Amino acid sequence: MAALARVPGPRGVVAIGGSEPVRVMALIGTTSRRDEADEHEKVDRLTGMEDRPDIVADLSLRSVRTPLWRRIVDAGMPAATLPIYTVRHGGALIDRSELLDRALEHLAGGVGMITIHPTATRAIIETALATRHVPWTSRGGGIVIRDMLARQDTGNAYLDILPDLVPAAVRAGATISIGATFRSATVLDADDRAQRMELDRQAEMARELAAAGCSVMIEGPGHAAPSSISRLARRMRRAGCPVMPLGPIPTDLAVGQDHVSAAIGATLLGLRGAAHVIAAVTREEHTGGVPGIEATVEAVRSSRVAARIIDLDRRGPTAEDRRIVEQRSANRTCVAGRRVPACSRCGVACPL
Repeated sequence: MAALARVPGPRGVVAIGGSEPVRVMALIGTTSRRDEADEHEKVDRLTGMEDRPDIVADLSLRSVRTPLWRRIVDAGMPAATLPIYTVRHGGALIDRSELLDRALEHLAGGVGMITIHPTATRAIIETALATRHVPWTSRGGGIVIRDMLARQDTGNAYLDILPDLVPAAVRAGATISIGATFRSATVLDADDRAQRMELDRQAEMARELAAAGCSVMIEGPGHAAPSSISRLARRMRRAGCPVMPLGPIPTDLAVGQDHVSAAIGATLLGLRGAAHVIAAVTREEHTGGVPGIEATVEAVRSSRVAARIIDLDRRGPTAEDRRIVEQRSANRTCVAGRRVPACSRCGVACPL
């Protein structure tokens, strides 16, 4: 059984993995001044949902005076961030000191989970370039790779700051999530040599962080057909820690409906024991548009359905499952909330 990860928030700790329920994480973030107000409104909507997400991730690509993650924390929600997104990348180079300072700022401010991309190596980069249709699709991982290529060496920026970052995460009780730089961008690239090489590194690093007393998760696997999902699940379980799927999206043909595709993929992965917190993918994933408020809420609801299906398999029926069954039996109707038999859809043909 995978070790637990713990994501602290203003109202307590969200436990992930083991026998805990599958969690759902909403994804928001600003890319320009034009969408800043909408992203702040998303925090309010997500916080007010009856079945709200367990974690909210700030994926902002620009620095602002009051970061979105701080608003998430102030709203009482556990927050997750990717520190590298708002670090300057002048000439494609990453300032290691700035990257560390940004990560430490997030931890000190109450962020409960940070995603890092320490797995890129020259060997995996060359393998991906030589064999894949799309070498990589991770934004954070791509920033790290550009830095490595610009410096013409094998040094990964995150490896340089880990000796200082890990103790800070341990002190804060926060989780470090090892991002999937080489998650597959198409179903045809899934479970290839580059992805397997990275999964091995993720598992090795997860064990090292856990040995240092750090709460840890791994991310992945991106796009993957059902047959690949089964094989990838076996590899991801070897890390011995919780998994946060990014998708997986099991078909490249669901553009505009990726909230459905990703929920199906997460369910397939979860039924194989490799989905412990689901990152809620929106219908805008491959449209080029910024997800609106309703699309973000819709993604959370779709992910929650996937989480409940996985939990039903892993943990058995809940009190809520039994309540619905008893209501249908007592009222002789399958219509939610109805207390008399029959409905307009079935009429006199109602089988109940």
